[in-house]
Amino acid sequence: MAQSTKATARLLDKTEAEFVERTQRSTIVTLSDQELRELGAQLRQRRDKARDAARRQKREMRGKAEPRGARAVSDNSGTKAKADALTAALKRIGAESTRRAQKQKAPSQRSLARKALAAKQRQTARERPTTRTAGEGMRPIGNPKAAKSGALNDAGARPAMMRSKIARR
Repeated sequence: MAQSTKATARLLDKTEAEFVERTQRSTIVTLSDQELRELGAQLRQRRDKARDAARRQKREMRGKAEPRGARAVSDNSGTKAKADALTAALKRIGAESTRRAQKQKAPSQRSLARKALAAKQRQTARERPTTRTAGEGMRPIGNPKAAKSGALNDAGARPAMMRSKIARR
């Protein structure tokens, strides 16, 4: 679930808040690839620490583990929310690194235009005639089975025409 900036800032310490702030859309695009990897490693370490603390507190609340402090923990919602906020920041880093990888894989518009131009030039080169004369060209080949136009030996043509004339009435 998305949290407001104020709620997130209240959960995190100063350095964690700065890390999370650097993962916002306006600032994450300005980071270099190396900075993005370093930020991801730092956030992952902090997230794991918060997640482990939340799990330990949950075990203390159920009575499965000994309390680490003077008394047992009564609530772990703050630690769990902190881990969730750091996880959301890590997801933003993952999405940004995926976006950058896709951008590098995709061919540029310039290379696509050059490739299309080369294909077009190859196609027009094939279509040009090799000589200056037109040659024989295409000649129609008649169907020997077809009846000549106006032939009377079309068996069944007259009854079919009559049926269609009757059907139209």
